[in-house]
Amino acid sequence: MVRRLLFTWILLFVFAGASMAQHEGGERNFNKHNMPDGIIKGKIIDEDSGAPVEYATISVFRMRDSSLVSGAITAADGSFEIETKAGRLFIKIEFISYEPKVIGKIMLKPNNPLVELGTINLKTTANNLAEVEVSAERSQVEFGLDKKVFNVKKDLSNIGGTATEVLENIPSIIVDTDGNISLRGSDNVRILIDGKPSGLMGISPSKALEQIPANTIESVEVITNPSARYDAEGMAGIINIILKKDKKRGFNGLINVTAAYPQRHNASINVNYGFEKINIFGSYGINYRETPGHIIYSRETTIDDTASYLDQNSEFTRGGWSHNIGLGLDYNITPKTSITLSGRYSPRTNHLTRTTDYLSSDYLHNQTNHFMRETIEDETSTNMDFNLNFSNKFNKKKQRLTADIRYSMGSNTGYTDIAEDYLLFPSKTSLIQRINDAQSQTNLIMQADYSHPITERGMLELGYKTGIRTNDLDYLVEEYDDTAIKWNNLTDVSNNFIYDEAIHAGYILFGSKLKTFSYQLGVRAEQTNVTSRLVESNDTFKKNYVNFFPSVHLSQKLKKKNMIQLSYSRRIKRPSYRNLNPFTSYSDPLNLWIGNPDLNPELTHSLELTHIKYWEKASLSSSIYYKHTDSVMQRIRTIDTNGIATTRPENLSSRDNFGIEVAASIDILKWWKLNGSFNYFRAIVDGGNLGPSYESDSYSYTARVNSQMKFWKKLTAQIMFNYRGPRITVQGTRMEMYFMDVGLKMDIWERKGSLGLKVSDVFNSRRFQTETIGDNFVINSEYYRQSQRIYLSFSYKINNYRPKKRKRGDHEYSDEDGM
Repeated sequence: MVRRLLFTWILLFVFAGASMAQHEGGERNFNKHNMPDGIIKGKIIDEDSGAPVEYATISVFRMRDSSLVSGAITAADGSFEIETKAGRLFIKIEFISYEPKVIGKIMLKPNNPLVELGTINLKTTANNLAEVEVSAERSQVEFGLDKKVFNVKKDLSNIGGTATEVLENIPSIIVDTDGNISLRGSDNVRILIDGKPSGLMGISPSKALEQIPANTIESVEVITNPSARYDAEGMAGIINIILKKDKKRGFNGLINVTAAYPQRHNASINVNYGFEKINIFGSYGINYRETPGHIIYSRETTIDDTASYLDQNSEFTRGGWSHNIGLGLDYNITPKTSITLSGRYSPRTNHLTRTTDYLSSDYLHNQTNHFMRETIEDETSTNMDFNLNFSNKFNKKKQRLTADIRYSMGSNTGYTDIAEDYLLFPSKTSLIQRINDAQSQTNLIMQADYSHPITERGMLELGYKTGIRTNDLDYLVEEYDDTAIKWNNLTDVSNNFIYDEAIHAGYILFGSKLKTFSYQLGVRAEQTNVTSRLVESNDTFKKNYVNFFPSVHLSQKLKKKNMIQLSYSRRIKRPSYRNLNPFTSYSDPLNLWIGNPDLNPELTHSLELTHIKYWEKASLSSSIYYKHTDSVMQRIRTIDTNGIATTRPENLSSRDNFGIEVAASIDILKWWKLNGSFNYFRAIVDGGNLGPSYESDSYSYTARVNSQMKFWKKLTAQIMFNYRGPRITVQGTRMEMYFMDVGLKMDIWERKGSLGLKVSDVFNSRRFQTETIGDNFVINSEYYRQSQRIYLSFSYKINNYRPKKRKRGDHEYSDEDGM
């Protein structure tokens, strides 16, 4: 009952706010004499580059008395459409760093209700180029019909960091102790690079994100309710990381160097050379990191009404080198047909040393066992991506055909040496073990997409995609026999697991616009065939299923720069190959992990309502969302009578998520910008199929504030604060956490170069603390890896090139036209 009342109240709140915004100004909106008689349309572009100008303000005035009649702001593609009363009118176009432009002699009549102004060029102000580039920077957050775009390239909190740190500073995204990503409280997120799956993500997404330098990222797209155009995988949504690209003609590039204390250093160079019909681009990045940390773990177990205790304390240091090499070529066969060929090679080495102290005691706290376990691990990995893209634009506007072939392959090899010394029983022979862990994966994707305008404003989209993936995991654990002087294979934990997956998908999508109302309807079908096999025992597990994924996106522009969006989609989360592997991971003898080959995929229904309001110097978006998920995959921990804890993924009956998210941005002063977000959500988990102890009902919230200040036109300062509230889980609680980063950036050498300084985790407060409760145990743990660092960075632009204008008929265009 409480759940229904809360959800109903939130719905009424959002609808009431939207209605007030729509009818702002009182009953005059309902007066028939105020009804619009016609529409003025056009598109605003930059005179020099031809790029669309987003968020430009268009004001409509009466000729006779210069009174304001109506107005609008331009969309992402620079277009605008204004409903207004008939009469003799003129418009004024304004946007920061551009000269205002007035267009007069507009005659709107009932028998001529549509005025097409075509493409309108805006000219930059007479300031020097460098000042224009700074003042005309894009909004930090942009809203599309089905996504939010966060422009992060000038975010000072990302200085010297990686993609992981970039995502940590995006509203609603949380990164846990192992680098795993969650969105709005759900860890089932699809991560794409430039709109495509990357081979880097194949074996370990968290490690892949550590290989992408933050300074190579242009923006991050967060798609919480993806349309049928996108893969259905990822129930929380999709995070699309857009890398920087520069297709200007001539030679240009960017160099970045960062040093940090304690040790975390990286350097990168991105270059581009464009001439005639060809554009060649390349990049190289190198990264070295060394991260110390600790794990504190205490456990109380009760078996047959008798308590026992285990205390574990681990100290570790993890570090290594990674390289990222990219090369590509664009060839424009004709002004409308192009081919892109690109590749990426990413080798990495990693070294881990860990010392863990295990102390066991009985109910009287008398020691029953005490031993030290030392682990040394060396790991190497390589990933390669190859991409071939074909694109053809037809004579009909917005009619387009694209085809992609992507092939990626990767390997990861780890060698681990383990030694246990028994401190309570020193006469006992030390245990010596070693682990050889070899993984490989290949991924082939073939995809074609076609878009066809049906009417002036309608668009039909069709697509087909096939993905074929293979993962091979060979895990060998051996123990040294001091008596026989040989290594023995521990067959209970050694295994060779092969995972084959094929997904075939097709979609159809139709969208259109009716005055101020936009809609998009689609459906996607996916056939999944999964076969996993244990080589030694020849056990085979198969899962074959077909699913349909409808999507609906609706958007209504309201008066006074308001907008409402409503969306629905169906999503899926398939079990990973690690979760299906029924053999045990043996890195900790008292805390084991084992997969479940009988796992079923999760299926989610997702509904979201969003209201967006723009002011001249501010914006506000508020969303309410609801998700219902069946066959929820949840890690369940149990402890046996020998005190061995085992974690295994299981399917729970269902989960319901409710939430409200608010994000705001405001220019307080000309030199001071402030933005922030707040997400409050509730999660109800029904695990009654496993027992009443696997049910939970929790509330939690996250908050983020970012303050950016500019001084003397060349110096920028930024403070960012993140807070994550406590959250109840099926088996316990994740404690609250907060952290703050500060940064400075100064432009030098006429803004061709810059210096940056950042302090991450100022209060050294990033500690992941949890309490886990089971039928017969309570576990408290703290995971800490050093995040407090001081970064110093330098960047330099090579040949800061701007294309020259040329004349073609009555229109101006740049050398970039047709590229």
